[in-house]
Amino acid sequence: MKELCYLGEPVLRKKCKQVKEITPFIHKVVKELIETVKAQNGAGLAAPQIGYDLRIFVNVFGREVDGDGFPNALEQPEVYINPKITRFSKKKFVKPEGCLSIPDVTLDVARSYDVDIEYTNLKGERVVSKKEHTWRAKCLQHELDHLDGILFIDLLSKEQLKEAQSTLIALEKKTKDRKNASVMPKDFFS
Repeated sequence: MKELCYLGEPVLRKKCKQVKEITPFIHKVVKELIETVKAQNGAGLAAPQIGYDLRIFVNVFGREVDGDGFPNALEQPEVYINPKITRFSKKKFVKPEGCLSIPDVTLDVARSYDVDIEYTNLKGERVVSKKEHTWRAKCLQHELDHLDGILFIDLLSKEQLKEAQSTLIALEKKTKDRKNASVMPKDFFS
């Protein structure tokens, strides 16, 4: 499992690089994404969230839903390499959204109700998936945004941002403080 990157980490605001070839390193990144998303009980996880500037994410939401309309988790997360959404529906799906990289902030976000997406799987096969909808479409859009340096908070209204402002400021400060912390030689001696 990899440590998560949090709001304030520069990698979360980068447009990630295309994966040119599926190498053992790419398999390692995917393994770390899967281990981390499972350990964090997330719906999905993008490579920049664990420090990699690569166009890869994993999705945990399946197509089947439970009695309350929530998606069932897949036994094994799906891997999306160099994904591209080719169609966004005009119909919107407004539901709460959060992010493992922005803990303690969950607010309603409007996303397209359904999308078509193309991507490469871990076997190197190009996949075209039509009409991914509701929660699954929301997750795919959220994770793909990560690959372009977009966070769900960028989609919030001014009122929503104001509501979350103190939490966001505190998280960015905590991230900055953690990055500036260093171990001094004196820390090893009593």
